Amino acid sequence: MLCTFFFFMKGKVMITTKNIILVYHLANPSEIKHGLTWYVNAHTDCKKIALELDLPIHIVIGVTSALSPNNKWERNIINAKDLCKAFIDGQDMDSIKVSTYHKMKQKAWHILKTMPTYDETITILNGKKIVSFFRNISGDETDITIDGHARNIYYNDRQGLTTPNTNIRKLEYLDIQKAYQRASKKLGIKAYELQAITWLAWRRIHEIT
Repeated sequence: MLCTFFFFMKGKVMITTKNIILVYHLANPSEIKHGLTWYVNAHTDCKKIALELDLPIHIVIGVTSALSPNNKWERNIINAKDLCKAFIDGQDMDSIKVSTYHKMKQKAWHILKTMPTYDETITILNGKKIVSFFRNISGDETDITIDGHARNIYYNDRQGLTTPNTNIRKLEYLDIQKAYQRASKKLGIKAYELQAITWLAWRRIHEIT
């Protein structure tokens, strides 16, 4: 029985790693180029806001990460700038509309009000995906952001991002991260770069806007 379970788990590991590699090989040259610098470019976007508004960059990245769930990046970064500017200008939080959940807006506002340290910002964010996102944009290459798309790539199974199946459990999150690490070693790139490349390719393949 134990032997059967071992081979089952080994088979699952091989299949899910291959699923990630398959999507990587479906990426076009533009997606590979963009994916390799996605987090560097995101850091640059946040740095511009930080310099313009005279805010610590980790605060801007924290606000951006808090506002990221189910929010397109193009809207995400605009929402982050608008909220940061509203805070600096002494406006009320509710004067700004964002394209994510109200509780995430409250979390972003709390970061602005309390001006936490880097580690304290992670504690406030307190969510697997948004903490990984925060770390990756901050330049931490050891973490891997696992969102609903990364989960779907892992299983090669497209699920809506608001379905119960894409509510990733803690151990599942770690398993998916490990699969990206294995795949990245085979491909000779960094795991967080692989996540960005496959994220771009998956969205194009499935016509996700």
